[in-house]
Amino acid sequence: MTSKEKMFLESKAWALEKLSLDKTYFDRLSGMHSPDILWIGSIDSLVPVRELINADPGEILVYRNMGVQVREDDLSLMATIQDAVEVSNIKYIVVCGYSHCSGIQDVVLGSEDRPFVKMWLSDLRAVYENRSEEFQDMDFEQRTKRLCELNIRAQIIKLSQLDVIEKAWEKGNFPVLLGWYFDLSTGGLKEIFSMEATASSILAATAT
Repeated sequence: MTSKEKMFLESKAWALEKLSLDKTYFDRLSGMHSPDILWIGSIDSLVPVRELINADPGEILVYRNMGVQVREDDLSLMATIQDAVEVSNIKYIVVCGYSHCSGIQDVVLGSEDRPFVKMWLSDLRAVYENRSEEFQDMDFEQRTKRLCELNIRAQIIKLSQLDVIEKAWEKGNFPVLLGWYFDLSTGGLKEIFSMEATASSILAATAT
């Protein structure tokens, strides 16, 4: 059996299982379009986001890119954030990095032979190079974990400075920006850095 055949077979089995448990499952699923959470994570095959926080379909909107980067030239992400904030009135935006992120590893190990990867991760590489003294006595695992934590903080701050977030904060208390780290080796989820719609948080972000 090929991978293509297996995917179609598993999809059919999944649909039949859902219908056997709840005949209205797909009718209900098609009506769920207002999640409270936008999750920005890394492209990977290891972190099952809905299972990680035990979320039902319709509760969370997931966006992924390499290295968990918030970049204004990522038009797909900018459109997703704008729609989530202005149309869906999202309550939380989660930026979640994880312990075995290939983008983080590419920065630590180097990606000179892959120009598109190098270009995309340029901001992350700048974070790594600007903290070179902090990293010099760390082993590979320590470096990747620390860089991931710094990256999470940096992306939360970038989010807080987007016009769409600033305008939303002027109107109310949402969205709350949550920066989390997922340890794949233990299954543990840890908060790294978060921000809310208060004057002190905005000032702290611009001053960091």
